[in-house]
Amino acid sequence: MALPYIHYPSNPIAKPPCGMKDARMFGFFLAGCEQKMQHFVDTTLNSIDSSPYFFKVLGSSPLLSFTDITRIASLQAPFSEYGWMQETDIIIWLPVVKQAKGDDRALHLYWFPAFICVNNINALINGREIWGYNKYLCRYSMPENKQANSDFSLQLETFQPFHPNTQMAWHELLRVRRVDDNDNWLSEAYETTKEIAELLSQGAQGAHLSKELIKQLLGGVTHPYLDQILFKQCPDGMAQNSLYSAVLHSPSTINAIHEVGLLEGEYEVDIRHLDAFPLQQLFGIATGKQWARLPYYVNMDFEQAGARVIVEQGYV
Repeated sequence: MALPYIHYPSNPIAKPPCGMKDARMFGFFLAGCEQKMQHFVDTTLNSIDSSPYFFKVLGSSPLLSFTDITRIASLQAPFSEYGWMQETDIIIWLPVVKQAKGDDRALHLYWFPAFICVNNINALINGREIWGYNKYLCRYSMPENKQANSDFSLQLETFQPFHPNTQMAWHELLRVRRVDDNDNWLSEAYETTKEIAELLSQGAQGAHLSKELIKQLLGGVTHPYLDQILFKQCPDGMAQNSLYSAVLHSPSTINAIHEVGLLEGEYEVDIRHLDAFPLQQLFGIATGKQWARLPYYVNMDFEQAGARVIVEQGYV
């Protein structure tokens, strides 16, 4: 029998859904490694033995996003009466499809926020406790608008390198820099078309569409949304066993799109190695510099629903 969750004074947990206003998202597709991305999914989404499903990554291009949300608040009383806050998310997303074990048809498309950094402690606590987001507190920089030419950057407080004598400090994990390429519109159109074709080709390889997935994709045209898939676990007091593990689903429903488009120029992404956050080991995102593909910008309002269980397992 499930026990009710106790909302006591000073507990920062607020009930979903949450409303997000004026969310400015910048996105960059990166070069990763499909095998390493799949290994990460296998150790998280595919780790529950009783699950009737298998989750498979699509392609080898994780998405890096910087999203500045001007106003976020719970839409559930009484928490909706408390106030609102600003939040910035920096996320590495993996595209994932759900398959029934023994059947290679793709039943549903999800985006897995495999790595998240936020600037707000309340966002971190709520995200980890309710949804199971793999969130860390960060420092960051990003442009105020899509015309600005300032850098994107992400810093984390961590041990670098791992060593008994290392004191925790702030270290930069990545930086994104805009480079004007002076291409004419024809060259820009060709490059954009080529990048879209490459990403679609990656996603199509090894994915056999089902009528359920086709219905999902067509429905997203008239009612835009993004389906997130999440891995949630609660460790015991010795951090040895998981008292509870679950794969969860949480849709983001887009209520309004104020502006959307591709970013001008080229964007150079510089990945640093941090022992605690080895992006090359986790997702195959190589240390060093690479060019982002299909850089885009969108300004939107959306709602983040609560998380529903796809499969779960408890420990006795």
